[in-house]
Amino acid sequence: MRLVSCNILDGGEGRAGALADVIESQRPDVVALVESENPEVLEQIANRLKMDFILAPGNSHASALLSRWTIRDTINHAALRPPLSKSLLEATLIEPGGREWTFGVVHLHHRASEADEDFRMKEVAVLLDIFEGHRQSTRPHILCGDFNANSPVQRIDPSRCKPRTRLEWEQNGGDLPRRAVGRILEAGYLDSLHVASPAEAEHRGSFTTEFPGQRVDYIFTFGIEPRRIKSAWVQQGDRARDASDHFPVGAEIE
Repeated sequence: MRLVSCNILDGGEGRAGALADVIESQRPDVVALVESENPEVLEQIANRLKMDFILAPGNSHASALLSRWTIRDTINHAALRPPLSKSLLEATLIEPGGREWTFGVVHLHHRASEADEDFRMKEVAVLLDIFEGHRQSTRPHILCGDFNANSPVQRIDPSRCKPRTRLEWEQNGGDLPRRAVGRILEAGYLDSLHVASPAEAEHRGSFTTEFPGQRVDYIFTFGIEPRRIKSAWVQQGDRARDASDHFPVGAEIE
């Protein structure tokens, strides 16, 4: 399975072709889109990729999942569970061989102050509670999307971050908070990029495309052996830079 996750920026209006180009070039079987609140853009991308899709409006923005495989069932958790500020879609897909895959398409609270991280920690608690049954049953599943949170392993150079983040870096005393991603890892999830390419996980950014100093977009796996994560990447390049303010992230899982 090849999975791509991308925040397409405010619905992607006027950029459907560029987004489809970038996503199609990665040959995905499954695509997670964050900030996918424009149904026309979503349909254009899905038609180009020849995929079925589901859209889940959130409390702000929306999440979508596109797939070559059968989408069996979905839950829009943002409509059901406060305090999720943005969006959270859960979906079960059935691959041609009959195996089930469970996905969570995640969009958490943004910005990099300690107060913002405190709010994200509340959202992470809800996220982990929603998927607790999957963990207790050791059911393999994937959480992907825009977590707006920094990894404990990333070496962040504030000079490569956008101006607001540089200011928050200074206000935080010379660092950015890392607790939200740390809590997800403590719960037993693997950061696919760190498994497949530790050096890239330390140094490569997904946000913003103009100032790519942070990696806030992730594909986390649970119950999948590390050896089955064949590759993972941040898809940078000029076409991706033009398509959104986030670079797509991807993973190939056996």
